[in-house]
Amino acid sequence: MSTFLNTSVIVLATMVIVLAGMVGYVYFQQNKLINAVHNLSSFVGSQFVPPIEADEEEDDRASIEEEKQVEVVEKVEVPVVEPEKDDVDDLQNKTSAELRELLSKKGLPYGKRDSKTTLLQLLKASA
Repeated sequence: MSTFLNTSVIVLATMVIVLAGMVGYVYFQQNKLINAVHNLSSFVGSQFVPPIEADEEEDDRASIEEEKQVEVVEKVEVPVVEPEKDDVDDLQNKTSAELRELLSKKGLPYGKRDSKTTLLQLLKASA
């Protein structure tokens, strides 16, 4: 029985040592790989830095003049739009839906449940 126990302990100890060696090897390879990637990224980064030589070349964009053709208009006619003026009597005859439509056309805010008198007051105030 003791020989079986001794051999099993030796096998287990050997497996632990082998496993520790494998973990150490993987750690070493990971550090090597990280260093290689860092060196490569430093090299690539140094290749894309433009040289700083500002006095060799000047900016030519300011020296180019574009010819612009401008059309001169003597008189501009502005169309005059007269606001809709509804008589108060005419507004009294309209329904609430028509009053809401008029308020919407004028861009005035109103409540969906406002009464006809409230809608009329809003229209009178906007005139």
